[in-house]
Amino acid sequence: MDDQSNIEKTKQQIIVFFEGRSDEDYWKTIDEISRGTKIARDVVVKVIKGTGDFVRSSYRSKGGEPVFTSRTNFRQKAPFVDKIIGAFKNRID
Repeated sequence: MDDQSNIEKTKQQIIVFFEGRSDEDYWKTIDEISRGTKIARDVVVKVIKGTGDFVRSSYRSKGGEPVFTSRTNFRQKAPFVDKIIGAFKNRID
């Protein structure tokens, strides 16, 4: 299996992790994603930063760490006000 298909498979695992959660806390740190998916931290970073399917929050953090979610998860769970602010900032969050 080539590197691109591995990245795609890993991306889908991470998306399933986000979309399978029912909790209100849809923003997760890299370490939380890694633990939840059992994917190595460096691979999670590569996939999240290398694909357009994930977004980083500009104003939320846990212990100073950046937090991420899938674009689909953001669209489904983010409060309307966050979506409006994101549109004005030309950002998703």
